[in-house]
Amino acid sequence: MLIRDILTERDIVLDVLATDKAAVLARAAILLARTAGADQQTIGEALVAREQTGSTGFGSGVAIPHALVGGISAPTACLLLLGQPVAYDAIDERPVDIALGLLWPKHDTRGFLPGLAQIARVMRSGRTRKLLRTAPTAAAALAYLDQKVEASAPQDADVRLAGQDLYLQYA
Repeated sequence: MLIRDILTERDIVLDVLATDKAAVLARAAILLARTAGADQQTIGEALVAREQTGSTGFGSGVAIPHALVGGISAPTACLLLLGQPVAYDAIDERPVDIALGLLWPKHDTRGFLPGLAQIARVMRSGRTRKLLRTAPTAAAALAYLDQKVEASAPQDADVRLAGQDLYLQYA
């Protein structure tokens, strides 16, 4: 999976005004519903339910809200670059200013964990986070993500889930 397969310029919003985690999830639900052609309320509820099992606040100002959802035919994503960081209950307790939302079809989860792991690898890069925070346009933000994904995607990685953390084991 490449970012360009599930994320377009239309799915990226810069300088998002949000006051809290709920507002970030609501905005992500709007974008994801539009792209997936699914019900916004259903998507919003799925994102909130996932957050209740544990924060998707990844650390370093990044959140990756995600959910498995019925009624969609393909994975979809959105990227919110917030105008101001918001409290998000992240694992490092830092506020979030980058949120990359991900929806995956509940009926076909093949590729979900590797896709989520790939996004996490990309977002671990301090350089990528810095570029995203200063992206002048949605096209620039997408280009930064796309370049990082192509450079970081090992083809022989096996994803293992341990607790709430994703670990990669290379063959």
